[in-house]
Amino acid sequence: MMTSQNTLYRKVGWAALIGVVCLTVYVMNTRKDGAYVYMTLPQLSSGGQVRELLDVKHCPVPGLASIEQYRTYLHHTETACKDMRQFGGHPPAPRDGRKFICMDQRFNIKPGNCTIYSFGINNEWSFEDEMEKFGCKVYAFDPTMGKEDHRRSPGIQFFATGIANYQGVKKIGMGKNWAMRKVDRFENLVNQVGETDNEIDFIKLDVELSEVDFLQDMLLNSQHVLHNVKQIAMEVHDDTFKGDLSQTSRQQVFWPYFMLMRCHDFRLIQSRDAGRWREVVWAREVKW
Repeated sequence: MMTSQNTLYRKVGWAALIGVVCLTVYVMNTRKDGAYVYMTLPQLSSGGQVRELLDVKHCPVPGLASIEQYRTYLHHTETACKDMRQFGGHPPAPRDGRKFICMDQRFNIKPGNCTIYSFGINNEWSFEDEMEKFGCKVYAFDPTMGKEDHRRSPGIQFFATGIANYQGVKKIGMGKNWAMRKVDRFENLVNQVGETDNEIDFIKLDVELSEVDFLQDMLLNSQHVLHNVKQIAMEVHDDTFKGDLSQTSRQQVFWPYFMLMRCHDFRLIQSRDAGRWREVVWAREVKW
């Protein structure tokens, strides 16, 4: 009698769990307001399949308790690069146009077979032009330049779209030049240019804190796209700390995404002082 009851309880438990999963997936797939987690409900015929669906890689995110903890992570590299190469920013171009890519053999970045995504141009093309000269396809994005979508050169295609964690419009700009402008998710932009499922050698982001939108969307909604990325470079503003580690401070906002990058095998391969911010490069440590 007791065995039959235990069996019944197990069946009821699995049925309840399956019901929760189904309801969650239904809600996720029917939301219309911005970015959300994309899931497709498989045929669930056993407890094992339910466990597989719910199996998430354990990813500890320690709380940020001090600015020293933040800088210990952000100001030090976690993996080495023997061939860190500068692209852009060579005279007469401004120095802040320079970006660095690790060209070690393990990343297999080869002329004629490399793809670059660049967000934030501000009419300074030295990085993109040098990447094209090296032999890469370059997709460049910036909605603040007053230019329409166009092909700048055989290897550079420009889009007047900014990066965000949803498709629509957003108030973005620099200085006094702020306005509602077109934005989209990275995954949508990759699909738009016809590069779905292809390797991405390097992503450059210089987008006035929209880096947070990019990290959130990639880490939570587009992990399958993130797994195709070799290196990501961005500016992280590091001069605004005034003894405040409240929930809305930049350090607290960025911190969990830095930790989640580790869970996806990204390690800081460069961290350099660039005045009011740090220029950092993450590299995904897998065999390409």
